[in-house]
Amino acid sequence: MLNSVNTDPTLVLDIGNTNIVCAVVVQDEVLRRFRFESNRNLLVEDYHSILRHKMQNYPLASFKYAVIGSVVPKLTEIFVELLSNFSSAKVYQINGLSDIGLRYLIEDRSSVGPDLVANAFGAWKKYHISTIIVDLGTATTIQLVDKDGLYAGVIIAPGVKTAASHLFEKAALLSDVELTAPKQLLGNSTQDALLSGIITGHAMMLRGFIAEIKVNYAKYAPFKVILTGGLANVIAPMCAADYVVDQNLTIDGLYMAMQTLVQKESE
Repeated sequence: MLNSVNTDPTLVLDIGNTNIVCAVVVQDEVLRRFRFESNRNLLVEDYHSILRHKMQNYPLASFKYAVIGSVVPKLTEIFVELLSNFSSAKVYQINGLSDIGLRYLIEDRSSVGPDLVANAFGAWKKYHISTIIVDLGTATTIQLVDKDGLYAGVIIAPGVKTAASHLFEKAALLSDVELTAPKQLLGNSTQDALLSGIITGHAMMLRGFIAEIKVNYAKYAPFKVILTGGLANVIAPMCAADYVVDQNLTIDGLYMAMQTLVQKESE
């Protein structure tokens, strides 16, 4: 991470379509990290109760800064109001328009999701090399960011669980299975066949995209492949690439982006 510009506790909120991940960061160290379901039907008071229970020794009033990366506008509003009501933290929202040093080939920077910005910035600052970033969430995203902080673009595909849920809904004879690495390519049971199709199929898609990116964008080489998200540890060994699993990438990226903005304001 970047050197701290403050030593006060910072609350980091990564708000996704399926889950919300929270982290308490003090002096660049994540002291507490937890997740809970994204529920658009809950109110400010409900989320306040959840945070109060989860954070225990870190009351909202103790935070000087908070940073939000959210792809759910309704929940963004709720958490901004929550922080306004129950803390005096200065709140930063990270998105494609944030002045953090990333450069974009895309014309409309505002269309780049906060999660993509956080991952891109985190990978750039942590690894100092061109990175292919795979985030296995509700959607699977594959980004390319070069060593100088150029955001070259992104691929968005249905996530592993999203695709599996659709299959289970449409096929009455198939039941939910735990998403783990299959034992072999050809299944000899319905469960193994499903796992091969869902997990191996997704890994093969990623291998194809990663290989094509390396060929079509060779001018940015060499590359490091970074995998993050819920199923990264399951998918990564099947990607046949020199990869790193970094489950803290989004949280680190949000925190470092906020630190950059705080530092700019102090100059």
